[in-house]
Amino acid sequence: MTQVATPPQTLKPSAEGEGWKARPIKLKIFGNLISEVVHKGICMYCGACIASCPIDILFHSESEEPIMRGTCAACQVCYYSCPRIELPVAEVERRVFGRERTPEETILGIHIGSYSVRAKDPDIQKRAQDGGAVSALMLYALENKIIDYALVSGFTSQQPWKPGPRVARTKQELVDNAGSQYTPGGQVGGLAEIAVPNRSVVNFQEDRMALVGLPCELQGFWRMNTHWIAAPKLGRNLVFTIGLFCSKVFDYQKMMVDYVQGARGIDLKTVTKVNIKKNRLLIYTGDRLAIDEPVEVIAHAAREECNICVDYSAELADIAVGAIGSASGWSTVLTRTPRGEDILDGAVEAGYVEKKELDPLGKGMKFLETLCERKRLRDPSAYIRHSSAYPRPDPKLVPIEVPLK
Repeated sequence: MTQVATPPQTLKPSAEGEGWKARPIKLKIFGNLISEVVHKGICMYCGACIASCPIDILFHSESEEPIMRGTCAACQVCYYSCPRIELPVAEVERRVFGRERTPEETILGIHIGSYSVRAKDPDIQKRAQDGGAVSALMLYALENKIIDYALVSGFTSQQPWKPGPRVARTKQELVDNAGSQYTPGGQVGGLAEIAVPNRSVVNFQEDRMALVGLPCELQGFWRMNTHWIAAPKLGRNLVFTIGLFCSKVFDYQKMMVDYVQGARGIDLKTVTKVNIKKNRLLIYTGDRLAIDEPVEVIAHAAREECNICVDYSAELADIAVGAIGSASGWSTVLTRTPRGEDILDGAVEAGYVEKKELDPLGKGMKFLETLCERKRLRDPSAYIRHSSAYPRPDPKLVPIEVPLK
């Protein structure tokens, strides 16, 4: 009788249920971010992807968009740190304010008080914009040891009036970087300078910070701190944020280089102040007003991604600041959190600023609401939707049998 050999028993692969099983999900990497956000014209250059990269290969660029120098580790962190992939506003509001906004807060967002504020320091008043509230509040927080440094928007050394993130620890550094810039600088990307040990100018593990940013930049910061694949550790030392009112930003090359310097013949090195107020473009050289023209002259330079942004009044900040709603030489300040209210009250008591309450039903606040409503008419469906990312996996308890002695 012939005996048939029994074939050897094969082990089941892990994909059939024994051991670890890979998630059947396509990785989302920096290349996806480029194709889904940058190439679609919805990247607002907030810098969240630059800051979040754990291997430090994403950088700012002259073209005002993130670039990669190195080999991607396919960790997906940059992708899920991007607020233009998905911005869960309700989740962020619960994180920042402990609750979602009510129907009555639809237009201005969650806020406690509304004020006109002006810095008392003449150096700040001279250099800063519209009353200097932002610089004065930051100076109060620094000198009273509430924070160790402020991440603000300043200027690059190579190109005049091209903004970039700057770390300020002193009054002089705040004054040097005071004033508004109307082109993007990848502000949140400055966190990379802080987080990378070889490039850091602060003690990332211990130093407390405050962040100044545009509405879209704060969206990027909070997206990094809410998605489970993003980079929440970069915000763990945050004390408070200041957000800036914003209707739109402009391309640096088209606005400052091609128009101001090229078409109008003004050397950018001589420019001392840039302002857009009451639909006028105001450019100063020294104390002289060199350009006073309708803002429509730089309409061609407006950034495309602003067409989908619906946040005018920095709705995700502790303190929101802008010029609209207050008299000339004063800043409108909305305190949105108890922490923001405490910072403002402390600065008033310490003599850094003076404030006047704004009538919520007054002409100034009504005009601010009108501008917020106009921006709310834009279509944010490219990034504010139910979900575009897979959820955090639920932990599963595995029963363990312990033999009895």
